[in-house]
Amino acid sequence: MNKPVEPAAISSAAPIMRAFVKDVAPAYIDHACIVAGFAPPPGSPIGEGIGAGFSYCELQCGSGLTPTLLAASNPLGDFHAIDSRANLLESGRAFADSGKIRNITFHEANIVTATEKDLPPFDYIVINGIYSWVPLRERGAILNFIRKFLKTGGAVYVNYNARPGWNKLDSFRRIFREATRGVRTETRQRIDTARDIYRMLLEFKAPAIVASGITAAQLGELDKTPLDILATDYANDFAEPLYVTEVASDFSVIDCHLVGSVDMVDSAAVLIGHEPYKGVLERMPTIAGRELAKDFMRDTRHRRDVFVKGGRRLAADNREQLMSGLAFALEQPAASVKYNVRVPFAEVKFDNEQSRAMVATLAQGPRSLSELIALAHAKDVDAQTTVGTVHALLVTSQIRPVYRATREANDSSRRLQNAILSRAGSQQAMMFMPSPFGTAFVVPQPDQLMMTSTAKGADAMAADVFDKMNAAGSLADPDGTREMISKRARAWRRSVEYYAALGVLAAKS
Repeated sequence: MNKPVEPAAISSAAPIMRAFVKDVAPAYIDHACIVAGFAPPPGSPIGEGIGAGFSYCELQCGSGLTPTLLAASNPLGDFHAIDSRANLLESGRAFADSGKIRNITFHEANIVTATEKDLPPFDYIVINGIYSWVPLRERGAILNFIRKFLKTGGAVYVNYNARPGWNKLDSFRRIFREATRGVRTETRQRIDTARDIYRMLLEFKAPAIVASGITAAQLGELDKTPLDILATDYANDFAEPLYVTEVASDFSVIDCHLVGSVDMVDSAAVLIGHEPYKGVLERMPTIAGRELAKDFMRDTRHRRDVFVKGGRRLAADNREQLMSGLAFALEQPAASVKYNVRVPFAEVKFDNEQSRAMVATLAQGPRSLSELIALAHAKDVDAQTTVGTVHALLVTSQIRPVYRATREANDSSRRLQNAILSRAGSQQAMMFMPSPFGTAFVVPQPDQLMMTSTAKGADAMAADVFDKMNAAGSLADPDGTREMISKRARAWRRSVEYYAALGVLAAKS
């Protein structure tokens, strides 16, 4: 049984999120709900809450980077960021203040004491990087928090290390913990010690070790794993991968129903239309059962799921209407889009005139499904073909669902963009920019510096950016970085068009 942990130590058991997580954006969660046939949260801009605003909370948020970027992108939303680490929260407040983002509130509380806070009911609650990394008592506290604060019809995003993908590593994880318990050495040294013991057990042909199918050579891949991940996944006594059915059972106690994976490429609702998944998944009567069968077929090691409280289903016509309210944005410049892509369930081929025309349209900026259908119809392309192309772009992860831009979102995003640009030439550079389309996009440090560079020509611009990054101490590999910057400078005109279409071109170029 897991021993109790002091509340102040709870946060150290879970990994710290340092990057923007695109799939916790409200539009992304809405899309997952609609695809699976569930209504989006009541405050969703595309649902019952049109124009009314929504409430959003991330529990154990670290410095609150993701909710702050989302707050700038969704000025009508009421955002709350909760964490027990005062220094991280102070950093988050300073970042939000630098962009004059007023629709986010930071709360100092741990997983247990968060339930005691005076908070509003939420349309969206995000549990990112916590659930399978903390003790059972804290998992219960997370469920209590959701039970108390999630609105009926609200959505929860939760990610966790999953079985069966982690089953093969169970033996090594347990050897690692026990062989190095109480040993005061670096994590890498502890890994080496555990690998030596594992190798000896493998040579001895210990049945459980042989059955795991993991060789000593394969464990060498751990050398490529970041130290913070090793600490949370291996050294953490409370890290426990879970089957999707176990998590679904936990959430069912608080009347939260599994929608499925947040991403279409991992969604059983999508895979059920493709063999060999179709024959297996059709025989499973529940969503959790279908997701479990899919996980066995894919040997899933990590899940990103959405649950809804109450689980209100959509009628077919309502589903189409709501989907038409979402827009879709390119994940890369149009010239980088691939039309033949291998995904886990098939090779998706859609290289045709209609697909290229749609990508050209999206290159001008995000468009709603209804707009794409209308534009295609004007060229005698039927709606089914248009929907099929959108589907292909989604399952190949080349577009993402977003909200339509508003003037308020444009103004709010621009303020934080300028604050991010002001730190682009320092070690506090941030690789993301908020967009007025309700999300944020990756904008690498060199590109941010190019946005404000006054140098003329690609070579001069590259030299200017290199000098600024060098002065900031941002060059771990000077030669490699110089070459990368030169390539980006030569492609800058194309990048400018892409960033402008997404509303993240923060300065005149």
